[in-house]
Amino acid sequence: MNKRGTDKILSVYWFFILVLVAGGVFAMVYIFYSAPYDVREIESYLLANKIADCISRGGRINPDFFNKGVFNSGLEENLLDKCKITFNVEEGYGETETHQYFFEIEFYRLNALSVPNFSLSEGNINWKTDCFIKKKNEKDYEALVKCTERRFYAVDGSSNQYLIKILSGVGKSEKNVKL
Repeated sequence: MNKRGTDKILSVYWFFILVLVAGGVFAMVYIFYSAPYDVREIESYLLANKIADCISRGGRINPDFFNKGVFNSGLEENLLDKCKITFNVEEGYGETETHQYFFEIEFYRLNALSVPNFSLSEGNINWKTDCFIKKKNEKDYEALVKCTERRFYAVDGSSNQYLIKILSGVGKSEKNVKL
C-alpha cells in the first residue's frame, strides 16, 4: 500500500552496508601498507652480486686488482669508486649511511685455503659477527644484520687460481623492522 516507508528503511540498511564495506576496505589497506617491507636480505644479495661482477667477469679477475700477480694495494682506498658502489643514497643519512652496510672480500689461493691471501672490507665490519649467530627463534633476531655470503672461483692474468669469498650485510633495522 504505502511503499514509501519501506524504501526509507531499506535505504538506511544500504547506507549501513556501504559504510561497513568501505570501512573494511580501508582497514585492509591500512594493515597491509602500515608494516614495512624487510628487504635487507635482498639488498645484501644485490650488494654481493655487484661486488662479484666488479671483481670478475667470465672467470677472470679484473686486471685492476692485480699488478703482475701482486694485489694492487691502491685499490683499497677507491674500491667503492672502482666498483661504482654508493652507500650515501638516501636523504637524511649523510655520512652515517656507510654504517648501514658492510662487505668483506677475501681472496684465497687454491693451494692455501686456510689463510686468505689478502682481503678488503668496507662499511661497519663490526656487524660481521652478527652474520654467524645461530637463530633458534627468528623473532629474537629480527633487528640483526641480514647477510649474504657468496663464493666463486676466478683466475688472474698469471693463471693463478683463487677462491673469492664475499660477505655482505645490510643493517637498516630502524627502517625495515617493526618490533
